[in-house]
Amino acid sequence: MRRGEKRRAAAVFADKSRHDVRVARQPIFDPLSKVQAYELLYRPGTGEGAGTSGAAATARVILAAVSDFGLDHLAGKADIHINLPAELISSPIDIPLPPDRVVLEVLEDVQADEAVVAGINTYRKRGFRVALDDFAWAPGQGDARLLEHVDIVKVDILAQPADTLEEMVAALRSREIKLIAEKVETREQFQRCRVMGFYGFQGFFLQRPETFQGLRTEGFKPATLQVLAALQSSDYSTEEVEKLVSRDVALVHRVLRTLNSAYYAFPSPVSSIRHGVNLLGRDNLLKLCAILSLAAFRDRPTWLLANTLIRARMCELLHDPVVGADSGTFFMTGLLSHLDALLGVSREESLQGLALAPAVRAAVLERAGPAGRALSAVEAWERGEWDAVAEAGFADAAKVRAAYLDAVAWSEETVKLTVE
Repeated sequence: MRRGEKRRAAAVFADKSRHDVRVARQPIFDPLSKVQAYELLYRPGTGEGAGTSGAAATARVILAAVSDFGLDHLAGKADIHINLPAELISSPIDIPLPPDRVVLEVLEDVQADEAVVAGINTYRKRGFRVALDDFAWAPGQGDARLLEHVDIVKVDILAQPADTLEEMVAALRSREIKLIAEKVETREQFQRCRVMGFYGFQGFFLQRPETFQGLRTEGFKPATLQVLAALQSSDYSTEEVEKLVSRDVALVHRVLRTLNSAYYAFPSPVSSIRHGVNLLGRDNLLKLCAILSLAAFRDRPTWLLANTLIRARMCELLHDPVVGADSGTFFMTGLLSHLDALLGVSREESLQGLALAPAVRAAVLERAGPAGRALSAVEAWERGEWDAVAEAGFADAAKVRAAYLDAVAWSEETVKLTVE
């Protein structure tokens, strides 16, 4: 039986390497706003939607996790969720991923016939957890007959009427099924769902300023970003860089401590900012300062810090020298794109008092100019909206995919500097 499944798996995966594998990851948070898992999504790109079956989409996600990207690069140590269409449930295949790290999601249109139930039980016996996706007491929102055969239910809180949501959650919890709330968009929704007993939360609520309304970080020093804003927009000498960075004594301390850590492993101690410039180069030192400026936000969810770094690095990698802008403008644009959420204020308020280069300000506030278009492409990639990535001026999916992979891996390594 398993030999036949391997042959079917080979057929499902066949020729998928000829296509660009475009995968977005969406975080699933625990009640403390820490990432417990990522849902990996394949969404068809320009001109390929109609011919892409559910099995092909799942195959491409699995290929991305196994070979193109690497599971650890995509998710770190977190679990992953993968959509499983009816055709791969009723006729199970051999999935080359560690079962203890994978949740297989049954889509909301799958019906509980004999083959589907048998397939779900087959995957569960192999150690995979199974989730029922987009569930609600509404037509087309999941087959309730499958509830006794799954480990997790992902509840679409927007599809369920508010006056019956608590009743439905109570009924599901009586089955001792773990619950994940989907489409959580506000802090209020997050708090309500947490009180109702959800153990996981998925949505964009952590990217919105109201998540931390009124909780501006006391340790945050605008002077640090002022230094970075000045440096990224002008060509300073080594002496001038040292003088500007030295305005923030705490930043100097963090820079020297980091340069003398095992992360860099220089053969001799780094004794000054000037020494650091000579070893790293001006641009790399500025990037390090930008990273360390996030240390003021240690009380924020680690995922938000990591996503800030992903945006900064990905924008930088999407920089095209032909457009004339400096790559530092792109990096700073990505870095500042989450400053509103980190500070708990509006986007305009977050940039007040920062003497930013006009190109950076326009990119962050209006998504204008080359750096703004790069940021728009990055945000679209996060949502899995490939057509919007191309519309922003980045039609080379392979280049954007490579930038995303590099940025995710770089962020996973670099975020340790901000939370140690």
